[in-house]
Amino acid sequence: MPKPLVAILLFDNVEVLDFAGPFEVFSVAAQLSNYQLLDVTTVAQTKTLVRAKNGLVVMPELTTSDLDHVDILVIPGGEGSLAIIQDSVLLQWIEQVARNAQIVFSVCSGARVLAKLGLLAGQQFTTHCSAFDNILELEPTAIPNRKVRFVDNGKIMTAAGVAAGIDLSLYVVEKYFGKEIRESVSAYMEYDNDVKA
Repeated sequence: MPKPLVAILLFDNVEVLDFAGPFEVFSVAAQLSNYQLLDVTTVAQTKTLVRAKNGLVVMPELTTSDLDHVDILVIPGGEGSLAIIQDSVLLQWIEQVARNAQIVFSVCSGARVLAKLGLLAGQQFTTHCSAFDNILELEPTAIPNRKVRFVDNGKIMTAAGVAAGIDLSLYVVEKYFGKEIRESVSAYMEYDNDVKA
């Protein structure tokens, strides 16, 4: 069975921990298995430097034209997510990849992208405390849940603000690979093992 591929979307003004937290969780899961469990990559529209929120500069590994299939797609948030929902080319790529992915999850205000694509229609969601109203403007039938760290709707998942992306990533690691692997990742990261929604 091929290893699952986790792709983390990067874009200008992405919130740093929204992508770096999930990257750490999934890459540690790979590292602790001697890179046998999964592959992790970053992807952006172009292979040029991405300037994240507050100035961190990151080079994506792949471009969207390099990648037409992923198993787990991570859509982080930040102010840059406002530009993403206006970018028809990138939205089309996300929609195409999401169609065949096993899991698509947003972190923080990345839920805007899911809402714009109709993936939160009639579904519970969570997001950063400042983004709920905007998401409901984009998808009025979405059902906000302001009291949880993350929501699992099956294929589509959402995490609350910033650090909650770590919690959802650990949850996905356990869902894929079991509690023992998740606990090993948490221990390595010295992060609380309790990853309830």
